[in-house]
Amino acid sequence: MSGSSCSAAGMQPMALSKHGSSGEMAPTQFLSSLKDTGMESDMSSADTLPVLQLLSDMAGCGSGSGSGSPKQHGVQARSSDAGCVPGHSFDLFGRVQHDRVGTFKQPAASTQPRKGQGYRRLWQMVSRVQRGERLSDSGAAREDVTVEDLVKAVQQLPASASAIDAIAAGLAYLDSRAAAALLKALAKAGLGQRAVDIFDYLRALEPEHELYSLADVFTYTTMISQCNSHHQLRRALELIAEMRSRAVPLNVHTYSALLNVCLKANELDLSLDVYAQMLAEGCTPNLVTYNTLLDIYNKTGRWTDALNVLKLLQHQNIKPEARTYNAIISTCNAAGRYAEAVRVHMVMCAAGVEPNGATFNAALTSYARSGQLEAALGLFQGMAARGYERGPNTYAAVLAACDLPGRWDLALELLQQMQAEGMRPSTACLTSAISACIHGGQPARAEQLFERMYAICKPDAAAYNCLVCMYCRLGKHQQAVNMLEVMLRGGQHVDLTTFNAAIDTCWATGVVPLQQYALQLYERAHQQGLFRGLIAEQACGEGFLLDIQLPCAAPHVVLISLLHMLHELRHHFASVGASPRVSKVLLRVALQGQDGKALSHVITCQLCTLGSPFAALPPPAFSGQPGLAVACEELQFAADPPAVAEWLRSSGVAVALGALSHSGMAGGVAGGRRVDGVAAAQEDAQRELKCRQAMTSVQAFERTCTIDAQAIPQAALLQRAEL
Repeated sequence: MSGSSCSAAGMQPMALSKHGSSGEMAPTQFLSSLKDTGMESDMSSADTLPVLQLLSDMAGCGSGSGSGSPKQHGVQARSSDAGCVPGHSFDLFGRVQHDRVGTFKQPAASTQPRKGQGYRRLWQMVSRVQRGERLSDSGAAREDVTVEDLVKAVQQLPASASAIDAIAAGLAYLDSRAAAALLKALAKAGLGQRAVDIFDYLRALEPEHELYSLADVFTYTTMISQCNSHHQLRRALELIAEMRSRAVPLNVHTYSALLNVCLKANELDLSLDVYAQMLAEGCTPNLVTYNTLLDIYNKTGRWTDALNVLKLLQHQNIKPEARTYNAIISTCNAAGRYAEAVRVHMVMCAAGVEPNGATFNAALTSYARSGQLEAALGLFQGMAARGYERGPNTYAAVLAACDLPGRWDLALELLQQMQAEGMRPSTACLTSAISACIHGGQPARAEQLFERMYAICKPDAAAYNCLVCMYCRLGKHQQAVNMLEVMLRGGQHVDLTTFNAAIDTCWATGVVPLQQYALQLYERAHQQGLFRGLIAEQACGEGFLLDIQLPCAAPHVVLISLLHMLHELRHHFASVGASPRVSKVLLRVALQGQDGKALSHVITCQLCTLGSPFAALPPPAFSGQPGLAVACEELQFAADPPAVAEWLRSSGVAVALGALSHSGMAGGVAGGRRVDGVAAAQEDAQRELKCRQAMTSVQAFERTCTIDAQAIPQAALLQRAEL
């Protein structure tokens, strides 16, 4: 019987004496069992003696395994340095260093499974059979058992009993692959400590012991793979060091197991060091190694290295599996590289690799975040067709794809479908649906959804950002300011979209305190790196131009950015003057979905009010010029440098920038009075209420009087309609 059918990566049934599986059995007990089975009648006295001798040999397993020393019979509690061989010190990835001269024998390095001695003794019994004699069925043809039987035997042991005593005789019939399979099966059955005890017993044996050879690359690798927690990382490293000390070769499975242990312990830098050492030693990674490495890249955000793994696999002619592609796509998604993730999914489809549920969820997120709603919907329907479960995260990804296009109708339909399938919408699902309603011009529906959210889940920062934008769309600037202040004072994250909507809404009211509050919000956002513009000299055609780029934002936010940019431009001309090589000053702002007419009107009116020399250019006047990156849609204004320098010193610009100084806006002029946004909103609400009451009083008075509409001028009637 050969045990080579088992490997460190898997387990197949291994043949072993069934009667040896439950521990040492006395010969008389074995004969009693034969009486019960009716086998004794087939045995002569001549047959019995060899069998008794064989069982005695099995029970003893040599003079050291029966009642020998604790080192051989059992494994005592070890210190943290228990993985080291006595008399030796070594680095984890270096050669053994001898502290003293000893008689330790280095076994020859081999990657073949080491075999036990049980069947050799059985052959000796067979070779002594004479004419007219026969080896009893109990010795030569006993019913074999599997590793599973050994596991069951260990499971039935009391907690205080030694597993080594129970299976010591049987270990002689195992090769190292089968021993590795036994250790793995014990760990899988929840008997991990039993597996540790058995392996520690094997590695503590002297080189002359017949079971010493079972501690080889297969069993070491298996035990390293069982170190699945952070406090066991040291043991795994000590086992690696011990392998080097005993001249046990490290193969790709050993390194892959160690990489996985480092990953589970979250020692990501160490795992990369191990991988580098593996390559330095000429050990070629396999697919398992690369899959573990991809998990490490996922945690460290190294999406470029993850993409490079595909090239390495192709170079080694290794076919990636679905798990490989899933890990690369997820890594790109986590890094925000959705376009690259989509391309990886396309490569996977072209390679004919069958996707699984994780593939659909990861790829669906990639397509959704990259704005490919139809492709995301196709994957969403494909999951149902293949029978894969669509959970809340799947729905959240599709709902996120409905956000920017404003597909509020589809978002509401998906929410209804979730509830029909018995799923509770998550905060992310409802937030995406609310945002889709806002972008789709349905702020009232967004408000209804937000009211329902409180009964379903707890809103998060993203939901509150959507709520502020929703109030701005509805023209409820008081509610928007109140919610924004709650977020700011509570330390919650306010995103670019929320700042953009709140600043634009407050400025559009025309109420001076609220406009001052809008300037404060702009200052806060600018300090966080938002709404950043650019002033730079660019080579264009035959000369140079001074390129001024305003941030893409709502019209009134761009207006404030323009005033802020004028301050920086004024400082620029005051410090360096008009460069003689600059022939043109170009002012431009990208539209990117903004209302071009409204934005052009706001900027043009402001420039005209300040008496600027800038003139609007037909778009795109400077497109295609070398060295100048132009957006596909943008507004452009141009002026001569001397005229701009003169204009910046004018009184009109000074007055405009002085207004900013009184508001305390950043831009070099600070110290203005801070405005309480909540108080300003409340005061505005009170003024609005008084105006409504006054209008109601006027209407009531008019009802008591007889008015001849024919006598009223037409112009007055038109003004009345506007009121």
